[in-house]
Amino acid sequence: MASKLASKYMYKIMSPGYDILDKTFFRNNGRKDGRNPREVLAELIPDEKSMVLDMCCGTGSNGINVAIKNPHVTVVGLDRSKSMLLKARQKVNSLGLNNVKLICRDATDTGLKSEMFDYIIIGLALHECNPDLWNGILSEAHRLLKTDGHLIILDWERQKGISNKIKFAPMYITETICTPKYFREYFNSDKEVFFSRFGFKAEKNIRCKYTFVMSLKKYDVSSGDKEEENEMNNEYLSQTHMLDYDNYKIQELIRKRGWRELPEFERIRSIYNFIRDEIRFGYNVDDSIPASKVLKDGYGQCNTKGTLFMALLRAVGIPCRVHGFTIRKELQEGAMTGFVYKQAPKNIFHSWVEVYLEGKWYELEAFIIDKDYLGKLQQKNSNCTGAFCKYGVIWSWG
Repeated sequence: MASKLASKYMYKIMSPGYDILDKTFFRNNGRKDGRNPREVLAELIPDEKSMVLDMCCGTGSNGINVAIKNPHVTVVGLDRSKSMLLKARQKVNSLGLNNVKLICRDATDTGLKSEMFDYIIIGLALHECNPDLWNGILSEAHRLLKTDGHLIILDWERQKGISNKIKFAPMYITETICTPKYFREYFNSDKEVFFSRFGFKAEKNIRCKYTFVMSLKKYDVSSGDKEEENEMNNEYLSQTHMLDYDNYKIQELIRKRGWRELPEFERIRSIYNFIRDEIRFGYNVDDSIPASKVLKDGYGQCNTKGTLFMALLRAVGIPCRVHGFTIRKELQEGAMTGFVYKQAPKNIFHSWVEVYLEGKWYELEAFIIDKDYLGKLQQKNSNCTGAFCKYGVIWSWG
């Protein structure tokens, strides 16, 4: 997102025509996936005495819709843009709503009491943010929610089908220009994984035509284990530049394989087998490429296969870490040939992965060579006896 000063003027310009979104993207079309997301959102909040915070409320469309449909609910609309709040206040006054209060505050530092709200709404805001704002807004939302509170997110969804992609293209291009890097990161991320990093667990994810509406439950680990859990999460489950497991293709693979639904041991074994046999043995352009690039390549060696292995493990909640040492380059003879092999350093870096399971760390190797490659190599060297060290393989024939 732009600086606070720049965004202040941007929203001042946008405020008069901001509600045109409801006429262009949020119209009902009679289909299940074409419902107005604001109506879907309002249905997730029951009509009972409760406190609802519409965070980054803009012109108040989400909170006002909730207040109309649920008269027993008290809605607090919060935004730092006075221009947006002015439009919201005009709506509230014209509708004669007594259960809506509007305040001008920064969503990262609201000054409100902890655990004050039963529901918090964040609509069409996070896609415009950078990592500092994601952390600030969602940390504040976590603080403000009651222990059994719910966070409801409304935001843009990846489009399927040529027609929807074309219709959504103007919005996609606009958002990409405004926040080119972080919009794509958020837009393409697996939202369940994204929000879990901030202490929220997904309950429902309802797809509308151009958007999704997700209900999430606030969760917390027990106080006795919190420090240890946080340390484990920060060090051995965190995402890095190379372990980019929020990448859409990585998350799509995990969903298709159903790895998250497997028991821990089966999760590890299934991902291990995938890395060993479905990511072929080969040399990528560089050892420091991210996991998503290894997956796209479809091949790798010890270091790059290990990168993808770790990203997949962390994405499904398996803590892991990497170890390494140097080995003589003779191990690569045959797999590397000619000028490349001659120019390779005498000693090369080799790494392996350790996983944390049931309170212990276990070393995992032997995922470098896929079965087909190993089978052909054994066939080619069927007369070999004793030790063998070439082609990326070390073994001994009896």
